[in-house]
Amino acid sequence: MQITSARDQLHDAMNVITGVVNTRSTNPITQNVLLVADKSGLELRATDLEVSLRRKLAEVQVKKPGSCLVNANLVAGLLKDIRSDTVEIVVSGTKTELKAGRDKFELQGADPEEFPKLPESGGDTAITLAARDFAAAIRKVGRSVALEKGRYALNGVLLEPAKTCLEFCGTDGRRLGYVKAAAKGKEVKYQVIVPTKGYNLISKVIGNGEGDITLHLSENRLTADVAGTEIATLLVEGQFPDYRSVVPKELDKKFIISTEDFRAALNKARHLTSIESQAVRLEVAPGELTLRSKSPVHGQAEVRVEIEYSGPEEAIGFDPQYILQGLEGVEGEKATFEFKDKETGAIVHAGDKAKFYYLVMPIDI
Repeated sequence: MQITSARDQLHDAMNVITGVVNTRSTNPITQNVLLVADKSGLELRATDLEVSLRRKLAEVQVKKPGSCLVNANLVAGLLKDIRSDTVEIVVSGTKTELKAGRDKFELQGADPEEFPKLPESGGDTAITLAARDFAAAIRKVGRSVALEKGRYALNGVLLEPAKTCLEFCGTDGRRLGYVKAAAKGKEVKYQVIVPTKGYNLISKVIGNGEGDITLHLSENRLTADVAGTEIATLLVEGQFPDYRSVVPKELDKKFIISTEDFRAALNKARHLTSIESQAVRLEVAPGELTLRSKSPVHGQAEVRVEIEYSGPEEAIGFDPQYILQGLEGVEGEKATFEFKDKETGAIVHAGDKAKFYYLVMPIDI
């Protein structure tokens, strides 16, 4: 195998590849990247046996087709420090020579035949939506996914496809994010729960790119085609809870507030919470919201903000970080905060709950 490639495009591809490779894997072969060159260009492949990626680079000069298997992080590190505009890769057996300007690196690789076979694209159904809508939805609901291992179904984002939309939901039992995005597809009879590594990798590949993403679904796998890259991920096993049954239908109180003012007030108040009690008391009164917090070591805070509210005076406590995460999904200048009492979850949204909302459970104060 012998190829010449622009250093930048190869470096960008390897940055994505390193998001797949698990350096702590007990299977050393999966710490490598497989390079396959043919007349159509160069394809890079990587897997940790749960998530895999194929990335095609068409603008590569292939002088001799072939393949090689080399350590992914090593190659990524070299490409980061190389300053030459182009890179030449020459393979002989399991030895790979990387040339960049006057520099030359001889890398000991492994037999490409030992690399695991990656899953083929395809599935029971395909869903197409704007790539930026997928990335935005993941950004809004991914913060509420359970981080603790062993939560199984809660360690991922639920995707619910329909004919004209795709719904996203993430929850850890204390908060819940929901987004509906326009899409072309159809319903499936099984749950699609995408693990954190899988959806983060897809979002990383999308970046700030335009165009569409196509998701191919089967009962145990999702494959995403985006911008010349194919990402496949096993789905999370388990039963995602019936989240619609826990979302309160009748929240009889609400206030409207400047998104930036609310964010600033929460950030101020949270500085004077304690490790034992990450709580801020919201005191709601006509025209004004007062945020109070207390730290037994550092003191207390009182922050006042103007709001649009004409109901009875109420007081309720929340973890400020959870509300702040909900506000990250509010793209408008005004945020709506709906609530009921100390036992019922409150909802943050941008005025249209049908497209996005963030549910936060109250805490004792």
